[in-house]
Amino acid sequence: MSDTNDFILRPWTAADREQLKALWQTAFGDDEDYISNFHDLFLTADGCIVAQADGKVVSAMYILDGAKLFTGRKTMPSAAYTYALATLPEYRNRGIGSAVYKACVQAAYKRADAACVLPAEAGLYPFYENASGAKPLSYIREIRMTREELMSHRDGAGARIGSLEYSGLREVLLGGMPHASLPIEFIDLEEYQARDGGLFMSGSGIAAAEVEGNVCRMVEVLDPDGDGLAAAAAAAAYCPAEEYILRTPLFFDGPGEERPFMLASFQAAPPRSLPDDFWGGPACD
Repeated sequence: MSDTNDFILRPWTAADREQLKALWQTAFGDDEDYISNFHDLFLTADGCIVAQADGKVVSAMYILDGAKLFTGRKTMPSAAYTYALATLPEYRNRGIGSAVYKACVQAAYKRADAACVLPAEAGLYPFYENASGAKPLSYIREIRMTREELMSHRDGAGARIGSLEYSGLREVLLGGMPHASLPIEFIDLEEYQARDGGLFMSGSGIAAAEVEGNVCRMVEVLDPDGDGLAAAAAAAAYCPAEEYILRTPLFFDGPGEERPFMLASFQAAPPRSLPDDFWGGPACD
């Protein structure tokens, strides 16, 4: 694809698969089963850009296709997600990761109207904004609660559901609202990623919960008729933790701090109808 003085950018090949797994484990610490599951869902022939230096893969990022940005118009912009940028520690601060990300954005533009990215932490937003001109697209309302605080809002039973049912309910609950309509593969990955959490429904809505240690992250709580707390509490009954972090759309009522979430850059000017309360959802964060 291109080269610089000390590394080459190119699409991944089958010979890179084991190096990609090792790079992922080094950068993110996930186990081999999770990485293999992700690769099975998303590692297509043109779904990853790598940087090669000293004869090995030293950086990589993935491109996930299939999302639609629902804006209330008849024609919805398509979106590709650039995901999981990773660089080996000894090759960082050389501009390699930035080059990989820029190459992924250009690859995304060949098959979608927009390239989306979800920074892993607040300090990385300027990196992605400066590298591609990406701007906030999706916003969330986030609140932290103890188990006692959250369970005090429980008003009914919940049930664990599968990704197909969750995906269908999600589109019903978000009907008419500005949001990213996600392909089933995104929900499949969320269901797997949840581990001790899962996908849940209650009389109030739905929730996607991930549990790690003593923290449960409810990366999507949709409750059009309430404030999200009852739906989250119903899911929390299945997900014991000391602290709960709830994310809800701005266009549904609820407590919490508002902040930008997902960034996007567009091939052309973004649709004028994209509102400030656009909801991204559980987009592989």
